[in-house]
Amino acid sequence: MRVRLAALLLTLAPAGPALGQSVLLAETPRPGDVSRYAVDLDLAGTMSVLGEGGKPQQLRLQARARHRFADRTMAVADGLPARSARLYAEAVASAMIGLERSERALAADRRLVVTARKPDGAFAFSPAGPFTRDELDLVTEHFDPHCLPGLLPGKEVKVGDTWAVSNPAAQTACLFDGLVKNGLTGKLTGITSAAVAFEIAGTAEGIENGAKVAVTVTATGTFDAATKRVTGLVWRQTDDREAGPVSPASKVEATITLKREALDAAPPELAADPPAVPPAHLTALRHADPKGRYRLLYPRGWHVTGQTDAHLVLRLLDGGAFVAQATLTSWQKAEPGKHSPPEEFKKAVAASPGWVAGKVIADGEVPVGGGRWLYRLVAEGTMDGRPAVQAFHLLAGPGGEQVVVTVAMNPEGAKAIAGRDLGLVAGIEVGK
Repeated sequence: MRVRLAALLLTLAPAGPALGQSVLLAETPRPGDVSRYAVDLDLAGTMSVLGEGGKPQQLRLQARARHRFADRTMAVADGLPARSARLYAEAVASAMIGLERSERALAADRRLVVTARKPDGAFAFSPAGPFTRDELDLVTEHFDPHCLPGLLPGKEVKVGDTWAVSNPAAQTACLFDGLVKNGLTGKLTGITSAAVAFEIAGTAEGIENGAKVAVTVTATGTFDAATKRVTGLVWRQTDDREAGPVSPASKVEATITLKREALDAAPPELAADPPAVPPAHLTALRHADPKGRYRLLYPRGWHVTGQTDAHLVLRLLDGGAFVAQATLTSWQKAEPGKHSPPEEFKKAVAASPGWVAGKVIADGEVPVGGGRWLYRLVAEGTMDGRPAVQAFHLLAGPGGEQVVVTVAMNPEGAKAIAGRDLGLVAGIEVGK
């Protein structure tokens, strides 16, 4: 009886880690694979900004995001999905920075998205039309499941075995534009009949939008040995971000919860392959002035860093390095079909606070099309006593509405900008 009772108790005991047992912990992505994902983010921390008098000020930061989408793999590289078509059922985010609250959501006509891993970070576009910057961030700044196969060792392992997470997977999981250091490791923690459990832990360093970011990760995941896929992940990450050209310094803690379900077939919207290389206008971003004074379609290298009732400020990055700053300002309206005289505009430029003009580099009208008129003045000089180059643009629409675009840069930036100020101005439509 004692033997039978002991055997019965052993049979009923919950299954724990199968010590000595091994499992093939590998996922091999293939074009045509289809999955449904649920990704939730909860984030809290602080952001450092300059307050009155230029004094550093700490603002409390909280954010939440929710993404629901189907994903069909279109191409594979480095053992990871390299390009996918995604259909978003939901993509929303909310944030509190100090006392200011913001809400973001993906437009209904931008739910179909092509997303790809690139050497310089995530890339996405919608075949339906250009994104706003908020929409682009919504679909490129959530946890990217392209990394999942690279979190695994790709071989037979036993409970307690460890492995190094691949560099492409680390860069993708941490949302880096460039990977500086990868210290992420995985560990097999349990094997049961229901699932295989693993952990990811360690640190990584990288660059995002020109800012250095150091992260610490502690994550737990589940793997289905039958379907050979990662099915769930709880990813906890702390970020220590230095101030960059387009973002302030911050320290945050984030928890991402990911659930994955394999689908036998893709939704109809994902049945056909969207173009792998998008037309140029689909890679641009759109921005509309809240008062309807102008609309802007601009290259992604430009980042909006400030907006008031009177001004819109953008900064141009090239490989993460700051190149130039542009300021858009509404100008006095002229009669329909006319514009302010260039001499009047030049007098206003000469009176700009802190600006002392020197050598003139360019001065004259520039063809721009669309019934618009453009005058451009480029000069070397000093701004608040420092060497600078500024390009001043006066753009008039057919109805007489006018916008001034001032692009400021240091002499080195003037060599790198290579006419991209005109590319920005050419994307502006003035008037309602």
